[in-house]
Amino acid sequence: MDVTLPLTILGLILLIHLTFVNINIGLGFYSVILRWRSLSDIEAAKPARKVFKFLVATEVVSGVYGTMITVVLAGFWPTLVNIATIILFIPLLVSITGIIVRLTSIAAYWYTWDKVDAKIHLAIGLVMAFSGLAIPAGFRYIFAFIDNPAGLTSLNPISGNTIEALMNPVYPPLLLHTFFGALSIGFLAASAGLAWSSKIDKTVERWSGCAGLLGGLMIIPQGLTGFWFWSVLSFYSPYLFASLNKPFLPLQNSLMDVSYFFLGMVLLSIVILVFGIAHYYQPYRRWTAYILVPLSIAALIFGEIAHDIGRLPYMVIVGEAGVPVEIFINRLIFIEPTLIISTVSAILFFTAIFITLLYLYLIKGILEES
Repeated sequence: MDVTLPLTILGLILLIHLTFVNINIGLGFYSVILRWRSLSDIEAAKPARKVFKFLVATEVVSGVYGTMITVVLAGFWPTLVNIATIILFIPLLVSITGIIVRLTSIAAYWYTWDKVDAKIHLAIGLVMAFSGLAIPAGFRYIFAFIDNPAGLTSLNPISGNTIEALMNPVYPPLLLHTFFGALSIGFLAASAGLAWSSKIDKTVERWSGCAGLLGGLMIIPQGLTGFWFWSVLSFYSPYLFASLNKPFLPLQNSLMDVSYFFLGMVLLSIVILVFGIAHYYQPYRRWTAYILVPLSIAALIFGEIAHDIGRLPYMVIVGEAGVPVEIFINRLIFIEPTLIISTVSAILFFTAIFITLLYLYLIKGILEES
């Protein structure tokens, strides 16, 4: 079976999932920030609720695509799943625990609103917000592993050192870069939602500006940790590093050139920083908040594409080469290309429906509430 189609399906679902997960994480933190502000400024209570309802809607979508990723990995990529469950069992357990705590605390945060002491409710909100970080904290180990397979000792049979895998030097900068990126895109999504709501309720306008500023400023630590990640790749994943920098470092060997995605992500990040600050000082210019969301999503997609396509034709990078993608494909199944194309079309179709329903839910059900 040609690896292009399974890669396309996995990549498409993964990009949709990561987009909503990152938005979801940032929304959780901004809702808690506003809830904390509402203890001294009652006007912050209303946008805190609006942002939280936004979070609930995106949680549903990200959960659906998270399930789809599990099915695709189990069906098409069993070797990768086996490696993850054997060598990266502890990080996966962290993610699963994070998901359970996250869903439970989301329900608790909503149903205890104005029914328990405000400080207790805020504590529940903090659990809700930080449990969201536990999810990428575990799963990012898989991405760090395929950049640098620390702990792997054999593919046949699959074996490795679990503790050594936890010490992967690629992991810390990748995780922090992910955290700051999630906060940025989530804050910017909140900014856009509150900007729309401010057409009816001017009291939320300033909170849209604050979200825009926070989302823009998150680009600074994200850029710094991104530079750290880029530097670490030069030592521990030189093939991927060469793919990211091929026009600038032609002496290094790489079959891929994803420098245009890499540079595109950097340029978009600079624009986001400028627009985020501008929206804070002029929150009445709602268009700046609206444009920040697609810009941040584009930056996320560019970064993920550069990171994942840059490793081809390998799945796992080992120095200046790696383990080919074909090793990880399930050879026991054969699916006609037309059926896979139909599946991708169905995914896109239902994604469009999801986004339409999300739009109607947010615009008519939340953001236009007075």
